[in-house]
Amino acid sequence: MTTNFPIPAFDRHWFHVINSWATISPLLNDLAIVLAKDAVEIWAGIFLLLWFWPPLRQNRARRAVVYATVAGFLSLAVSMTLSHVLPYRPRPFVFEPKMVHLLISHAPDTSFPSDHATGSFAFAIALFYAGRRDGWWATLLAAAISIARVFVGVHWPTDVLAGDAIGMIAGFIVLAWHRHLEGLVMWLFRLFRFRPQVSQRYGRRLG
Repeated sequence: MTTNFPIPAFDRHWFHVINSWATISPLLNDLAIVLAKDAVEIWAGIFLLLWFWPPLRQNRARRAVVYATVAGFLSLAVSMTLSHVLPYRPRPFVFEPKMVHLLISHAPDTSFPSDHATGSFAFAIALFYAGRRDGWWATLLAAAISIARVFVGVHWPTDVLAGDAIGMIAGFIVLAWHRHLEGLVMWLFRLFRFRPQVSQRYGRRLG
C-alpha cells in the first residue's frame, strides 16, 4: 500500500513523547486502554444516565443528549468522508512498527482523522447545553480519549487534533441550530413519556 499522506516531524516527535508514557506504569496503561478502546461504551453510559435519571421530566440534560447524538452523527459523517477521499495515512504501528508501544490491536486502515476524537468532542460541546459543569467534564473526557488514542499507539497527534476540530465545529453547529431539532426532541419526550416541567413558583409549563 502506497503512502501518500505525509507524516511530519511534529507528528513523529509528539507521538513518541506521548507513546513513551506506556513505559511509566501498568496502571496508567490500563487507564489509557480503557479510554482508547471503550470510548463508545463510556459515552453511551453517560447518555443513558442523563436520559433515564429520575424524575421523568423534560429537562436540559435530556435535550443535550439529543443534541450530542445529532452532533456525533454529523461529525462522524464528515470524518468518515475525509477518511475515504484523502490519501491513505499509515498508523504509527504500520509506519514504524519496531518503535511503537502498541497496547491495543487495530486494523491497519488509514489513521486520519480520528473518529474517536471527532465523536467525543462533538458530544462534549453539545453537552454544554446541559450546563457548564457538564460541558467541561465532558470536554476533559474527550481530551483524555484523544490523548489515549495516541498513547496506545494507533493515532498520530494531528489525527486527533483534526478530529477534535471537526467534532467541536459539529457541536457548535448543532447548538446554534438546536431549535430546528425541537420536533425530534418533543417526539422523543413523548415516546419515553417524559412529563413537561412545571415552574413551582408560577405553576406554569416550561418550554
